Amino acid sequence: AMDVRLLRPEEAAAVAATLRHRFVVADRLERQRRDECLYLVAWEGGTPVGQALLHRRRPSALAVAGVVDSLPYIEDVFVLPEWRNRGIGTALLEAAESAAAARGDRGVSLAVSTGNAAARRLYTRRGYVDAGVPVHCHATTEPGFDGDGQSGNETVVDLVKRLDAVTAAAWPAARGGGSRDAR
Repeated sequence: AMDVRLLRPEEAAAVAATLRHRFVVADRLERQRRDECLYLVAWEGGTPVGQALLHRRRPSALAVAGVVDSLPYIEDVFVLPEWRNRGIGTALLEAAESAAAARGDRGVSLAVSTGNAAARRLYTRRGYVDAGVPVHCHATTEPGFDGDGQSGNETVVDLVKRLDAVTAAAWPAARGGGSRDAR
């Protein structure tokens, strides 16, 4: 069974080997320790196959507009290509939404590349709607596995979802790091 849970320090090496550069993983773990975000990882048989980052509020570097900026922000929803179309992206979003609802948040936001039709379909199926913010560019920078950085700009549209119907009971205590079975 697939499992979505908060990343634990002892799992960082496995995630760094498959999903993100070790510097990114270390930074996210530290920010999670400080309760600034939740680093959610999907596991299949002990292998990390997907991830998502839930910020308490949209990072100031990505600020776009008042109400949208005050919502929790889901970033970097990613599933390894060979594991896509198996419900992992849905499980990651469910975990992020449930964690936000458990903290009492009434909505979440995210930004999706205008060229990523598959992700946009997933978000639409999950109830995300256009936030009414003009399409804009995000600067992107990420260390590569080979040590070289990758940077550029990505044109994105902002989406929001109300959490009124999301059950917080599906997620253990937001800081507890417990397991959530996402079948």
